[in-house]
Amino acid sequence: MTRCGMETQNQGWTFADSEEVPWQAMGPGVEMKSLGVAGGRLMALFRFDAGYEGGVHHHDDAEFTYVLDGDLVSNGVTMLTGHGYAVEAGTDHTEFRSAGGATVLSVFAIPG
Repeated sequence: MTRCGMETQNQGWTFADSEEVPWQAMGPGVEMKSLGVAGGRLMALFRFDAGYEGGVHHHDDAEFTYVLDGDLVSNGVTMLTGHGYAVEAGTDHTEFRSAGGATVLSVFAIPG
């Protein structure tokens, strides 16, 4: 039996131990851990600092996000630990911020 390491490959499967994957700075107040890629999509953890405010952007593809810890306001909806959202392709993300900081799990198309 193989133990899941930082990243383990197994015939079309990728396993990742999030504790061993390093955080990567993505911009002021936000970091990401890539947990795997399949079918043109990326599964990643994001950590947002308290006071983070993201920019307006367009979703060309569907996106799924689940709040593991903390708080977010996304398009006017307050979200807390245990809340999630699914975004249809062709929509705009007009508001994304965190007052107290948050960690989320997201699945989205690999940026081109």
